[in-house]
Amino acid sequence: MSGSRIKILFIVVLLILASASSFSQSPGQGREKYTLLTTPYNIRPLSLYRGQFQVNTGYKFAIRTQSYNSDGDIIFLTNTGTGSVYHYYFINLTYGVTDFLELAAQTNFVRRGVRSESTTYVSTTVTSSDRINVNSLTEVRGMGDILLLATLRLPLKYRWFDLSTSGGMYLPSSRYEPAKPTSSVTDITAPNSYTVNNHYNYANGYGVPVYLFSPSFKVTFRKFSLETSLAYKTPMKEGNNIRWEETLTENRTFSYYDKTYKYLLSDAYSINSSVHYQATGWFDISLNGSYQKTAGGWTEYWGNKYENKETRLFTLEPGFEIQISPSLRILQVAGFPVKGMNSDAPFYIFTTIRYSNFPFLR
Repeated sequence: MSGSRIKILFIVVLLILASASSFSQSPGQGREKYTLLTTPYNIRPLSLYRGQFQVNTGYKFAIRTQSYNSDGDIIFLTNTGTGSVYHYYFINLTYGVTDFLELAAQTNFVRRGVRSESTTYVSTTVTSSDRINVNSLTEVRGMGDILLLATLRLPLKYRWFDLSTSGGMYLPSSRYEPAKPTSSVTDITAPNSYTVNNHYNYANGYGVPVYLFSPSFKVTFRKFSLETSLAYKTPMKEGNNIRWEETLTENRTFSYYDKTYKYLLSDAYSINSSVHYQATGWFDISLNGSYQKTAGGWTEYWGNKYENKETRLFTLEPGFEIQISPSLRILQVAGFPVKGMNSDAPFYIFTTIRYSNFPFLR
């Protein structure tokens, strides 16, 4: 082989190796910190860069004014006086171990009160008329479970296509058993004319470990991106809990005792698909469609197992992402329920503040 041909072959091999290296190198390699932190959504991979640390804190305010029954018909809860509000706070910590592997931990705090429709019981005899009003308030409050999650994406530099898979587990972080009810009797106008105010207190969380599996897919064409993710949650095992029973004594006070029961959580499925438009480098607009479904599972009542109702809910979520500074972003979505079955249909606003940095990159 002549010397010129050897040189040409050598140059071709070098070009191939350089091309392969450029294609497979980590997205953060050879790039400065500012560039990595200000990467727009349309060219951002599905996982963090190597050495990137991110904190997400958020608040979700929901107004529960309607729900869907078993036939999918909408019920306006304000007409029955049972509307309520929902407060949800969360924090998520994520770290990019490599450009293709990230680890995360997440938990939340919930505060929610649901008032049932008031009921009046009237009993009339020849000598007396008895009237009992019953009001019921169910309150959920407390820290949620801790989610430990790992995400693995394709070991390729993101250009227009990306694929990732996440897997993890929710670990019970607090006592799942409900606190003793704090019911009371008021407005006593006669021995059998009064108002009963039932107040039930529940904890937040699942009570048992729950597996999570979630693949995600993203494609980009210029300023437009499409991202789709699926999530599947299933319980590790059956759970044990207590149910409070109450008795109204003659002096108008309540006595309580607890009854142990078993339960199996329903499997939960969700599909989220969003279209993004990168208006400028610091401003992204999106429209997400969210479909959620639960099926299976059961709850025990007095020794008998009753199947959990299947639930469905489809919600549209317009939103945006704004880059405030290299390390700070604000994300917000608004949720509008469209269709469902056996499910609440709240309107909500979800705001997230995202802080990101490279603590070890100078």
